[in-house]
Amino acid sequence: ASPSRPATNRKKWWLAGLGAVGGVVLIVVVLSVVLGNDPPSDPITGLYADFSTGVSLVTEYHADCRVRNRLAQTTIKLEVANALNCSSIHSLSLQLPLNTRIASLETNADEGECTTVGRVQHLEQARETFLESASQGLPGAYVEARASSTRTIQVSIPPFGKTRVTLVVEQLLQQRLGEVEFELPLAPNEDVDDIKFDLSVLDTDGEPVLFELDLNVPGVYVTDENATQVLDPISLSVPDARQYKIPKVLSGKFKPSAIEESGYLYTDGRCFEHYFRPATVDSMRRNLVFLIDTSNSMRWHDKLAAAKIALAQFVDTLRPDETFTIQAFGSKGTEDLWGSAYGTDEEKSEAKKFIGNLSAGGWETNLHEAFLEALLRAKHDVENSDDDVVTILVTLSDAYATRGVTDRRKIAKHIFDLNSDRSVKIFNMGFRDSADMQLLDAIALMNGGLSSPIVQGRDFSDQIGNFLQSELGEILLSDVSLSYETISGARVYGETQSKLPVLADGYEVVTRGLIESDESFENQLEALTQAYTTNGSMNWKVSAAPTVDESASSSLCFQSYASDRITQLMRLHEAADFIGDDLSKNFVILKNDCKSEKFRDCVKQEALDLAIEANLVVKGLTAMVTVDEKKCATPDEDAEICVDGMSPDGVTFRPSYSDQSGEEADLEYHNDAVATAESAPMSPYSSGSPRGTYYYSASWRLQSYTALALAAIVSSFLLMHI
Repeated sequence: ASPSRPATNRKKWWLAGLGAVGGVVLIVVVLSVVLGNDPPSDPITGLYADFSTGVSLVTEYHADCRVRNRLAQTTIKLEVANALNCSSIHSLSLQLPLNTRIASLETNADEGECTTVGRVQHLEQARETFLESASQGLPGAYVEARASSTRTIQVSIPPFGKTRVTLVVEQLLQQRLGEVEFELPLAPNEDVDDIKFDLSVLDTDGEPVLFELDLNVPGVYVTDENATQVLDPISLSVPDARQYKIPKVLSGKFKPSAIEESGYLYTDGRCFEHYFRPATVDSMRRNLVFLIDTSNSMRWHDKLAAAKIALAQFVDTLRPDETFTIQAFGSKGTEDLWGSAYGTDEEKSEAKKFIGNLSAGGWETNLHEAFLEALLRAKHDVENSDDDVVTILVTLSDAYATRGVTDRRKIAKHIFDLNSDRSVKIFNMGFRDSADMQLLDAIALMNGGLSSPIVQGRDFSDQIGNFLQSELGEILLSDVSLSYETISGARVYGETQSKLPVLADGYEVVTRGLIESDESFENQLEALTQAYTTNGSMNWKVSAAPTVDESASSSLCFQSYASDRITQLMRLHEAADFIGDDLSKNFVILKNDCKSEKFRDCVKQEALDLAIEANLVVKGLTAMVTVDEKKCATPDEDAEICVDGMSPDGVTFRPSYSDQSGEEADLEYHNDAVATAESAPMSPYSSGSPRGTYYYSASWRLQSYTALALAAIVSSFLLMHI
């Protein structure tokens, strides 16, 4: 028998082997990060249109923006060219502001003779329609809402062809702090070679109005420091756009002309819009309780520092006859407390010192205890206040509940039960990427308040300060109620809002709704606004006869209503998990009686039906896809969809919708799936169709082969020395 290897040498070789194995693991991890994630073991059938195929390029991008009164309309025209002799799909996204809708979509091929028009369909149906069109080598486009501020656009381009896309997006505007702010999609979320941009701004009377624009790009456009306001339209052409850091979204604002004291009412006999902003009412006194998150996550991105700046600035605006309390929370409901005290100069100075000394610490958040303790303090203020004082709880949160009661339904219910009389209005702010915004919004909805997300990429302090000033600044009215009726008795329904907790100076109430009547409706519509003021209860009335409008204007009124109403319905649907079906019925009146056991299902169904009728894209419900209604395009049954610009090994490639936003999406359809899909009775593009596993066409092969080669080398090395 051969002599055994010395123990020290054996130990040394084992240590070397373990080190080698560790090195392989490290290399594989690095390759995984650099080259892509592991392929899924199941077919990818996710929610998002996030893949491109082949080689294509956006050769032109033109945004024509027109701001008219309370609507910002942007017509985007883009041209996408295909470099390959196969049908390519080009995906890009637009960063859009809140309250933005997709109004229309069209495509043209090279010749421009055949136009396809956008139609809203159920999400899965729209995807099927688009992929079927692309697989036949036809030009087309598909748009879906990926997030509240992102719209994904996919364009199919024929072999060696071009597809021209016209997309119209509209933003509903509203007056806050005496100004109307607008945001416009200046550029897509990808670099393009050539950008053109036009902008004009008109007031209610149709005349040009002075406006401010937040655009400073040296070499393209720089705001004149001596003339920050612009009257004339703006026209820009940037043929070398890749050389500049052009913002994706352009912000601006203007001061609108005043509306009548009793409000402005418009109706076309089917739809109505009501604008209301009193100008001759004195400010009401406020009791304010500020509930500020100081858990450890508030350290990140200087969130607490920004909150402290905004809160200190708002404290400076308080009057000596108003009271306020500051409660900091984290692992405990009350970590630190200041007040309650009046808004005198001395007290405000002490409060700002307290704010300056706030610090973040602790890794847990007791939302339940924090809300209830703050609410007890606020209700105590109510009991000791006069009738002309408004009590408001303002919350700033950065985390989910992780300590104490963490059940979200219990948290919402306990707050609602304690504040069942709604004597305290609750307004919530949360950092969208980390706070429990769904819970915060449900709490605000249940307690007569509002909620607002604080988003990354914008100044935190400005966002917090703007919310405080616009929603809770000089409060003119509280417990605002709006009602509508026709002289003929025709039913008025679907109002986008009928109650408002408070109305601040410079803020504008906008309510939209529908009238159920026949074409002969000619009677007046009356609007009644009731609210509490510093002088007691007051009423405002305004009436309007139907305006005979062009079909485009009438459609615009209905689309604006539908957009507002769907937002209202989907907000309630998301909050239904906390509110419950019985209580949800108190917050909305549906068009038709609900026959489902779950009221939330009826709420979602009305939103879906309205989206289809108004041709609106709604996240998670509908998408817009172009349809060749005139049958003017000629399908190519032999067309193939490009993937990575190649089709190696004769493998059939098909794209898929992915639920991983960061993934590559040039995917290889596994050979085993082809036979299965062909034998199946359903379309291979259907979400319910049998599928094999998708693999990455290039990076996954390189990652796999490299890892296997390294593993083989190390295994051989170990076998030689054991």
